[in-house]
Amino acid sequence: MRVFISMFILALLLTGCGGDPNRISQAELVEIQEKLDEFEVKQTIDEQSEDDFVFRLVSEKEEYRPEEPVELYGEIIHTGDEKITIVHGSPAVMFRIEEQIRGHEFAPAIREVAIYSPLMPNDPFRQEFMKQGIFYSEELHSEEYIAFIEDLLERDGFPPGYYTVKATTAFYDGTMHREIEAEVDFKVLTGTNGDSP
Repeated sequence: MRVFISMFILALLLTGCGGDPNRISQAELVEIQEKLDEFEVKQTIDEQSEDDFVFRLVSEKEEYRPEEPVELYGEIIHTGDEKITIVHGSPAVMFRIEEQIRGHEFAPAIREVAIYSPLMPNDPFRQEFMKQGIFYSEELHSEEYIAFIEDLLERDGFPPGYYTVKATTAFYDGTMHREIEAEVDFKVLTGTNGDSP
């Protein structure tokens, strides 16, 4: 019995004193929520056209709950009549994301070049945002930025905040190089003050 009580107290001390140093404190959440209330989401879908191509950038929602995965993707649509093949990097859509309250910007790195992908007429080629390839350097970045990125990578979703996304698709369509950009924005709520949708 004594061993059981000692183990229980030890476990309680370890979990109570620990805590994730990358997670946001309650005081910080309240401060973020106050600033978050000042922002208004402008658009969750942006479509840009160039000749026979449409680049569509989508955030499925204006607001996400804490720990909810953010559904963010770009689509390349060929509106011509015939199948074509494009040559692009991987990922085919580069997402540059900035959390506006803290001013932290991040983007996944290009993993491969010269990927060949077929495009059928009016059949979207979709590239979803993925967190793989987001890096930081202890020599180049602040402790606050590193903690933010580590928090981002550990979560299913994003840390609370107001996010703007500038995405670019760059590809060769067989005749010319194209580069098309689109922008969306969204919020990730703090979970304070009953703000979860």
